[in-house]
Amino acid sequence: MTRIMDGVLASFDYEGLLALVVEPDDDNRALLCRALIDLGFPPPLDAHNAATALYAAEEITPDLLILDARLEGPDGADGFELLQRIREDYTTLPADIPVVLLAGAVNDFAVQESKRLEVDLLLTKPVPAKRLQNRVNSLMMKRFTDRVTWGN
Repeated sequence: MTRIMDGVLASFDYEGLLALVVEPDDDNRALLCRALIDLGFPPPLDAHNAATALYAAEEITPDLLILDARLEGPDGADGFELLQRIREDYTTLPADIPVVLLAGAVNDFAVQESKRLEVDLLLTKPVPAKRLQNRVNSLMMKRFTDRVTWGN
């Protein structure tokens, strides 16, 4: 995706970057994955609950985590608890992994927990694909400056 930053056209190289999408709803998970593929990511790894996400994270080391705040599953962990586990256990995922947290409603609790857990983006669901792509693209450009190409 290309965008204008500081008046100059910039593009980002997504080749080889991996994303992990953790969303309990199958349709929403598919839409999120499709938006990332359209942005330039290879097909993301996806999970429907915290346990599956932790297992997936052992298989690969993603460069981006998109996480629903309200997860359900056999281990009972919601998105905040999963992110807490990730932040405490550096063997699961890198501590500095860019995180996009999706919430049905952004209230004081969600904002405070997002700050405490160092969430990069807190977005209210449903998130239109174009908005997600723009926000993720900006985040990735800031985090992986060596992948940004400036020019015409």
